[in-house]
Amino acid sequence: MNTLARELMHPDLTAVMPTDLVHDAVHILYSHNLTGIPVIKDDWKLVGFLSESDVLKAAVPTYLEVLAQSSFLSDEECTFLERFVELGNSTVSEYMNYEPIFLEPTASLMTVADLMLRKKIKRIPIVENGRLVGIIDRGAFCEFLMEADFFDRPGSNSPG
Repeated sequence: MNTLARELMHPDLTAVMPTDLVHDAVHILYSHNLTGIPVIKDDWKLVGFLSESDVLKAAVPTYLEVLAQSSFLSDEECTFLERFVELGNSTVSEYMNYEPIFLEPTASLMTVADLMLRKKIKRIPIVENGRLVGIIDRGAFCEFLMEADFFDRPGSNSPG
């Protein structure tokens, strides 16, 4: 059995463009319950990736910024919220990862799993000829195993 990425990928092409506002990207992440989103150009060419971690890192004040405030203990949450509002009015291009991790539809199941675990990522864009064609998230593995019914096969050590 040689399972390929194209068999696991969702043809979900939810994406943003570099010129979109971070506020709009965060809204898409939240409303679609996503942890990250591909950044594309008009022709669906993958040019980046914006994760919820990218947004959070940009909003959290650095240690030195917190120390520079005269009353840093009482104002750190206010600073965080102010930065988040400012961040929302910025463009995705200011915070996206310009070297996104991606795979081709012909990548093996083991390649996908290994990359997700090694790089600690939750979603991998699938790209063919430079263009976004789908995405694989960690849930796709559980879905694949359940649909393939691996747990009910003889010798699978499943309870029951």
